[in-house]
This record gives sequence, structure tokens and C-alpha cells, in this order.
Amino acid sequence: MSKPNNGKPRIVIYGAGQYGLEAARIAIARGWPIVAALNHPGAKVGQDLGRLAGLDRDLGVVVQNCETTDCASIKADVAIVATTDRLARNLPAYEKLLGAGLNVICHGAEAYFPQGANPEIAKTIDALAKRNDATFTGTGIWDFSRIWSGILIAGPSTQIKSFFHKSVTDAEAANLPLMLVCGVSLTQEDYARTMLGKLGIISGLYKLIPHHVLHALGYRVTKVTEHMEPVLSDKPVHCRMLDRTLEPGVCLGTRIIAAVETEEGVGATTHIELRILPEGEVEHMMWTIDGMPASKIRVDRTNAVHTSAACMVNRVPDVMAAPAGIRLVSQLGPLLPRLAEPR
Repeated sequence: MSKPNNGKPRIVIYGAGQYGLEAARIAIARGWPIVAALNHPGAKVGQDLGRLAGLDRDLGVVVQNCETTDCASIKADVAIVATTDRLARNLPAYEKLLGAGLNVICHGAEAYFPQGANPEIAKTIDALAKRNDATFTGTGIWDFSRIWSGILIAGPSTQIKSFFHKSVTDAEAANLPLMLVCGVSLTQEDYARTMLGKLGIISGLYKLIPHHVLHALGYRVTKVTEHMEPVLSDKPVHCRMLDRTLEPGVCLGTRIIAAVETEEGVGATTHIELRILPEGEVEHMMWTIDGMPASKIRVDRTNAVHTSAACMVNRVPDVMAAPAGIRLVSQLGPLLPRLAEPR
């Protein structure tokens, strides 16, 4: 891999969706060059990245077809991958990028903790990265709001009995199909028939959070479980996206409950709620420790797309400085701000 130009990392955007384009805007504002952009075949291929990112000017970076582009010909330092959450689906992209000696920062949820998500694919990624002197890291908004919040709250503890992590995410902040994936507006009978026991696009992801945190704190994890249940209310709640009021007993979304057990007897429980929010409630994430001292930390979330993209971009120097192979954000230290250069 060649050296950065004037100390500024050269970035590839892999996936020109909302997160990839926001990452591009942040990097450009910082003065970091975007040297290539790749996307799956479709309308975005052939367009200038600057126009796609809403900059009202050309960057001279035309979006290329990720299936046919030779990544080895791209002179870059880091590829920011913002496509899907699943390692298996992203593996062809990882193989192309890591195989070309590019460091990879991935927004996918399973990329945060590949060893917990899919140990076999994790071994493949780690070996490929090491063979090409490259680093692989998964990051995004979870970096500070879930993973590092859970680690930092344990810092002053002299005794820990258990961890509890809860979050509330506004299902209406996504698009309509993603909202409906959370079970919004289903009857309880339909929820049981269509949601329970199905992999879907969210199942299996959120249990990685407590698993990662306890792993990072040095606990020896012995068991990880997860199940889903509908979120219900005894009061009517209006759904803006459907323009209707959901009556009591109708599903507002999904609650994912995960539990982690360790050899040391310290456990963690996670309640993740993906649902519509009553008026006045805001998205938030919280960690609580039962121990000495008893502690609680809460993050109220705003502008999730910008925050996720900023975490990816802010991790670029950490990833470039890290040893080759899979490096978890918990191994890179707390996330630091990387402010735009003064004009």
C-alpha cells in the first residue's frame, strides 16, 4: 500500500447510499481526498460523487461499478464500506478491497464484532487482512453510544454484578419498508406468525453489543442468547408514516432481548426497542451497572446518519495506525474528534 498524500488519507467510498455519501461530505469538508467511489450496478453508477452527495459541484470522482472495478488499480489508503450489516453478504467486497491492500472500515453491524457474529468468516477476513498488511474495523454510531459507553461505565467499578443495556430507536426514522420490518402495525397474531423465529434483517445483530462489551472488558463469555417480542402500549399511538393511530394491543415495533453469561458469573442483559415513539420521546441508549458504584450512562441520539458517518471518518487515523488484521473499536481506544481544517 502506498503512502498517504501530504499526510491526508485517500479514501474510497464503497456504497453510495446515505451513510457513504454523508461520510464523503465529512471527508471533503476535512480536506481529505476521495479518490474513488463504487456502488452496485444501477442509476448511481456513472454519476459524479459530488452531485450525488448534494455538493452542487463535480468532484471528478465518477461512481464505478463495484462488480467490475479492479480495486488493485486504486491508489488509496482506506475504503469506507456502507452496504449491508451481514458479513457474508459483504465478504466479496472485503476480499476485493483487502486483497488490494486497502484498510477497510465497515458500517455493518456484524463488522463490529466479526468473531461473535460469524467465527469462520472472521478467520477468513483476519487472514486476508494480515496477508495484505491491511486492517479491518467495523464502526459507526454504535462505536461511542453502545460499545464505548458500555466499556467506560465500568471504569470506576470495584465490584460488578451485572450490566443492563437498553435503547429506543425510532422506527419511523427509516423508510417505510424498514419500519414495517420492525412489525409496526401488526396484530399480535400476525407478529407471532411472521416475525418470531425468523432471521430477517435485524435478528442476531444486537446480541453482539453486550457480547462485544463483556469480551472487551476481559470476561470469558460462555453463552449468548436472543429473542424478539412485540412492543405494545395500553394507549393509542399515532404513526406519522402510516398516517393512522395504532390502537392499544397493536404492535408498535419489536423488542430484542439478549443475554450474555460469563465464566466469572457477571452477566449482561440487553433490551433493544425498534418502534414508533409517542410524542415527546426521543431516541436514546443507556447502560446501567449493578455493582459498586451503581452507575448509569445515557446517550440521547440526534442526527443518526451524520453521527454514524462521522464515527467512520473519525476512525480513519486509528485504523491506519493499527496492526494488520481485524481490530475492534474496543481495541482502538475511545473515539476522538477530528475537526474540519480551518479555511
